[in-house]
Amino acid sequence: MYLPTGWMLWVRDGALVAQRLDVGKAALTGAPVTLAGGLPAGESVSVSATGLVAYRVGAASQTQLTWFDRSGTARGSVDQPDGIQFAARVAPDGRRVVVVRGTVRGTNLWLLDGSRMSRLTFGATIDFYPVWSSDGTRIVFDSRRSGPPSLYLKLVNGAVGDAQPLLSSGQVKIPGFPTSWSPDSRYLLYTSGTPQTGADLWVVPMVGAHTPSAFLKTPFDEEWGVFSPDGRWVAYQSNESGRYEIYVRPFHPPGAKDSDAASGAMQWQVSTAVGIWPAWQPDGKEIDYIDPSAAMMAAPITASGATFAAGTPVKLFQTHIYGGGEGTQGREYDVAPDGRFLIDTVSESAAAPITLIQNWNSAATPQ
Repeated sequence: MYLPTGWMLWVRDGALVAQRLDVGKAALTGAPVTLAGGLPAGESVSVSATGLVAYRVGAASQTQLTWFDRSGTARGSVDQPDGIQFAARVAPDGRRVVVVRGTVRGTNLWLLDGSRMSRLTFGATIDFYPVWSSDGTRIVFDSRRSGPPSLYLKLVNGAVGDAQPLLSSGQVKIPGFPTSWSPDSRYLLYTSGTPQTGADLWVVPMVGAHTPSAFLKTPFDEEWGVFSPDGRWVAYQSNESGRYEIYVRPFHPPGAKDSDAASGAMQWQVSTAVGIWPAWQPDGKEIDYIDPSAAMMAAPITASGATFAAGTPVKLFQTHIYGGGEGTQGREYDVAPDGRFLIDTVSESAAAPITLIQNWNSAATPQ
């Protein structure tokens, strides 16, 4: 983070440090100064143009993967509170859960199966955003192990060996991450983009040549595309209205006759007052999402042939989902085959005060 008073701030080994920045020379000068200690990684520090700095120590660091029914009643958990697991996805069997766990060397994928926890990926790398195949035998995920973001494929059921590259960094721009596997396991949706078009929805065949093609590419951001249970529709979030809302389009396989024209001609809005992170209920009759207050919302869906209709969204319950309703780090919930919600839930006891640093002196060490 940069302050107009001439300081660069960052978190290093759990400490908030500041150092002079010569903007003209694009170089740090002088010795770094430690401002605070005990800071976790992530979004625990913020600065303003006036020189005010705000930080939290141990803020909301304890989370737990908790099951909830449609009333918002907690129905057990799948791990212990630790605050280092993210992006949990429930397997098609409803029993196993793949999760991203952070370490001092990066992030890797782990498999939770009842009381057993086993590691799926290894090494000092950043593996993120796992997506299950419909038969539960494979997982595609985003990884920085080779530098820029790439998509990798990992066998799960008793297979040995490392993950294999699926799409290279040349085919997956920043941001690039998988979001949904079609019910027949023939296609994978992922989000990618460029500075010119922002985030876009792409699809890659999982049978034959893995040649990606754009599913939805506009000047706006389109993210988190998810297939409907019958594979005929794709729900996603877009900011084309000036704020994020949930939309649905029909899915036509790449190369199908008039697929581009058909997909572009039909679009339905599902949310009505901002929505992020869509997910389908297993019967295909409801799309769930998170609203700005972090409430779990549900919109009834009616689809027949080429006709699609979304009913009025209703609030199911208030969540304490990690990241709240802002959606800065990704979808921190999933829907199980039986309709339950698995939510990365912040512990109520994890609240921490915000500390402010004021009165920066641009000619000396900040006070």
